[in-house]
Amino acid sequence: MKYYSYRENKHHGSEHLPIDYYNVDEHHPRYEMIHHWHKEYEIIFVKSGWLELTLDADTLFLSSGDIVLVNPGVIHSAVPKNAKYECVLFGLDIGIKQHLARYEDGKAILASERTIPIFTVQQNPKIKQAAIALKTAMAKRKAGYELDALSAIATIFSEVILAGLSIKSSEQSLKFYERLLPFEKAISYIENNYGSQISLEKLSLIAGMSRKYFSEYFKKVSGKGVTEFLNCYRIERAAEMLALTNAAVTEIALDCGFNDLSYFIKTFKKQKNTKPAKYRKEMRGAQM
Repeated sequence: MKYYSYRENKHHGSEHLPIDYYNVDEHHPRYEMIHHWHKEYEIIFVKSGWLELTLDADTLFLSSGDIVLVNPGVIHSAVPKNAKYECVLFGLDIGIKQHLARYEDGKAILASERTIPIFTVQQNPKIKQAAIALKTAMAKRKAGYELDALSAIATIFSEVILAGLSIKSSEQSLKFYERLLPFEKAISYIENNYGSQISLEKLSLIAGMSRKYFSEYFKKVSGKGVTEFLNCYRIERAAEMLALTNAAVTEIALDCGFNDLSYFIKTFKKQKNTKPAKYRKEMRGAQM
């Protein structure tokens, strides 16, 4: 079973409307956003509290009212501090690509030669208004919301092009991206094999590094050791299965790579501050 992946291969939303909306609070299975990346743009709206957001090598501390834009391909994670936040993810496979390609800046954006600054949404009134309209359309889903959402996205990119808001991707960013490629290979393998036994030797081989260097590199990039990171990933998958399915706890533990039920429960409690069965009950209650 795969409910959510570090690099989400699926289109967000439906085939005809690749847009997703998430309203995230402490009851959401993905409350803490673990390291991942995707090919879609993501706009994050902080409603309350604090959000420690990491984008590649940078860490931002966001508070209520802050809005950031995460560009495609950026490895990001977030640690909430009593925060509530909303996310909208959208791809450009909705007729916008062909129009962007008519402009030099648009071509450069599509080729990742230019990028959109992360605070563009918050700082540009027209784009901010369009982003809020996009969020509202996806949250309420009233009749005609698809057209409202597409119109809002078109407005965002129209303003980016007309106002010349994109910036050249820096050499430093490109070099950092190159340094992240081994990490991306490793987490892609974890994504596809988290239900099986995964060894440090295997991940090191995939990343093309020695075991010792890979361990140091992985911790520097993710902030966690390989074992801690893998357990965190597996528990997040387990949490979603508990919230979204009726599968037995034992079955979920096995599906997520835990062969020892007591170790699974202990690890789950350490990460979620509650046992799996109680977590499922709390999540079901929150959804009612």
